Amino acid sequence: MQDCSGEEVEDVVIQDRDLFEILYTSGTTALPKGVMISHLSVFIMSLTNAIELGIIRGSVGTTLMPLFHCAQQTFTTTFFHIGGKNVLFRGFDPAATLEAIERERIDVIFCLPGMYRTMLDHPGIKKHDLSSVRSCVYAMTPMDRKTLEEGIKVFGADFMLGTGQTEFFPSTNAFRAEWQLKKRGNYWGESALTVDTAVMDEEGNLLPPGQTGEIVWRGPAAMEGYLKNPEATGESRKFGWHHSGDLGYFDEDRLLVFVDRKKDMIKTGGENVPSVKVEQVLLSHPRIESAAVVGLPHERWSEAVTAFVVPKKGTQLTEEDVIAFCKKELGGFEVPKRVMLLEELPKTATGKVQKHVLRERYQELYK
Repeated sequence: MQDCSGEEVEDVVIQDRDLFEILYTSGTTALPKGVMISHLSVFIMSLTNAIELGIIRGSVGTTLMPLFHCAQQTFTTTFFHIGGKNVLFRGFDPAATLEAIERERIDVIFCLPGMYRTMLDHPGIKKHDLSSVRSCVYAMTPMDRKTLEEGIKVFGADFMLGTGQTEFFPSTNAFRAEWQLKKRGNYWGESALTVDTAVMDEEGNLLPPGQTGEIVWRGPAAMEGYLKNPEATGESRKFGWHHSGDLGYFDEDRLLVFVDRKKDMIKTGGENVPSVKVEQVLLSHPRIESAAVVGLPHERWSEAVTAFVVPKKGTQLTEEDVIAFCKKELGGFEVPKRVMLLEELPKTATGKVQKHVLRERYQELYK
């Protein structure tokens, strides 16, 4: 074999489980860990995604988020693998994105829910021809009902949620278009074609529908392990399944429902409170831009439900306003004991809230 200069170079044989890359976890609950990902993981999931999304040769997709994030990476790789095209953006700008959809005839979009909301609110959206779009994929956080309904109408496309994590190359599950307006809640949906999904208790027993436990996966997309961290690797593989660190259950239609991160479940006064449930209520408030909920040490409650809220610009909001709103929507034990109004939340490079930073920063709040 010769290189571009004509010199002889040694052939390199790549095995399926050879290391393809090391990606680092987002660090939302702890310090980031290096995840060793094999060639097989990337290869098999890019083909799986093509089947799941109906991507064919000639399809045109978007690369709007950082390529160091597994979700964007798998989306981009899928288009390359199938012989499609990707439109690469330096960053997200609603006007530029809408122009590119029309100019490049983009048919599959991948965005965060907030990006769809920003495009829908852009005053020039009606001026653009969006007829090429057939599928709108979102990830990392649920989409509110208003944005979902408007998005389906304005883009004239199917909306689908994809999930996964760095340790199990995405997409592991999909909340498909046919269920989007029929089910309410934090749904992850059905397993991908090459992934087994189950819910497991602490003893390794697989649980029936309706019972909450840890979401676990099996399949070729599982990581090779954490870099230089055999203990964490072993923990992630207990009972022969990859452990996601997320809690969930299957509903009556065998669709997976996400409850919370195991580390983010708040145990207060003998009750379990999913932080996600409280956050969804907070985000439905018309004057709240973003929110995060954590449990902080409390002498009486063990952990106190505590909300961190960023008000929308130009609005007036008080702690009392937020608590009164929550009392109308939540049970008494779920209502935040305190609401901290912030200018911004600590986030990762991909926009995920770093809850462990909030816990560390405000651990003395109730002392």
